[in-house]
Amino acid sequence: MKKFTAFLAVMAIAAIGASEIRAQQADRWDSTQAFAVRDTQVLALDFYFPAHRQESDTLRPCMIFVYGGGFVDNNQRADLYSQFCRDIADHGYVAVASDYRLGLKDFHGGSLLKMMEPVRNSITMATEDLFAAIEYIIRNAEALRIDTGKIVLCGSSAGAISVLQANYELSNRTPMTAGIPDDFRLAGVISFSGGVFSSKGECKYTVHDPAPTFFLHGDADKLVPYNKIQIFRLGMFGSKPLAAGFKEAGYPYCFATFTNHSHEVASFQDQEFSKVLWFLDNYVEKAVNWQIEMEITDMDHQIGKVFASPQQAYSRGFE
Repeated sequence: MKKFTAFLAVMAIAAIGASEIRAQQADRWDSTQAFAVRDTQVLALDFYFPAHRQESDTLRPCMIFVYGGGFVDNNQRADLYSQFCRDIADHGYVAVASDYRLGLKDFHGGSLLKMMEPVRNSITMATEDLFAAIEYIIRNAEALRIDTGKIVLCGSSAGAISVLQANYELSNRTPMTAGIPDDFRLAGVISFSGGVFSSKGECKYTVHDPAPTFFLHGDADKLVPYNKIQIFRLGMFGSKPLAAGFKEAGYPYCFATFTNHSHEVASFQDQEFSKVLWFLDNYVEKAVNWQIEMEITDMDHQIGKVFASPQQAYSRGFE
């Protein structure tokens, strides 16, 4: 397997079936489709289609984007995320912003040990909802003109946790993936400050290989840990240990560490858009078998507001 240095990586990047309801703001997203009802809540997908989609029968790759908000706030249509999805659609993908249940909406913190179960339940709920969205897209792929061999997941913060968790659950074929066809594989995963919750210690992918993954994370992030928070075998494993596991097992990945950055990397969709396109072009379209690690240091960056811990964030109402 080819391995590239961070310098070469930076140089390469620099070179580069529900009824449809018309959305109220069609200039931002093109349509909204309900895909599931969970706990009496109707969950919907916002679709952003490439221009002139009716003029071609070509199947398009698809990116499912999962918003951030600490499993507290619904940011599905936040300006930053909506613009990101529109930009992805402008580059030929069907971009889909996916909703999910907010398991920590009424949570007000506690000790690290007491947080473990509510956090795990919230991640489970969001990941189950993401699989329901994937099932819907696979089931309606012909009508949507989507190539099911090129479905990519992308997420920010809580959404990044959900997409990484989905990659983990799918590769281990856990019960929550029962509705996904056995031969289905994700084409790629992009995580802006995410992690995986595991009750089995370090994350292993035992049934089939995980999708090629692009990890973007600040090394000072403690809200979603860059490294890990672990109590015995139970813990949240951030980008650093996940990338190390990919490296050891020989899985393709790209890992961008933003030095002296905290959780603000979760909102770098616009700032790092060229890198996202580079990842899609190489890892998804060309199916390269690369392992790349890069360290990005912004000499002008001054670290801003930093949550010392998840406990602090939720005790303050995730302000």
